[in-house]
Amino acid sequence: MKTFFMYIALVYVALAIQGMIFHGTKPDLVLILVCFFSVRHEQGRGMLFGALAGLLTDISSGFILGPNVFSKTMAAFLSRTIRENLFQWNIIISTFLIASLSIIDIAIVHVCYEAFSKMSFVNRSWGVSVATVAYTIAASLMLYPLFHPRKEKTMWY
Repeated sequence: MKTFFMYIALVYVALAIQGMIFHGTKPDLVLILVCFFSVRHEQGRGMLFGALAGLLTDISSGFILGPNVFSKTMAAFLSRTIRENLFQWNIIISTFLIASLSIIDIAIVHVCYEAFSKMSFVNRSWGVSVATVAYTIAASLMLYPLFHPRKEKTMWY
């Protein structure tokens, strides 16, 4: 339970860093935390963490509640599902997972905004979304050594 609350505190820190340091296009540090938490813990806890992290993201944005809750919960679900089906976990798999989940996350948030707030993304440049994915990948590569899942010790009898 301490780990869960530590990660929630890290979400606050990540949102503060995104708000104070980055202007314009920013990496999605909360998505990275959701992925790393979900890979290390069971699916229910990961999805709960994803929902809370998404809620905190929506609250900090000051817009509508829901898009990030749904997208971060989906990211947690997919992270754990993919992790359960792989025998190995390394930096290459982690990078592909973060890249694909970042694309899915952006798509879900855009669809929700367009459906519920009448905000249109039709004429918006894809450059912002591509840059966000690239920055998120770069941030995940820098944070990978900190959140790398521990290798479980195996006993040979």
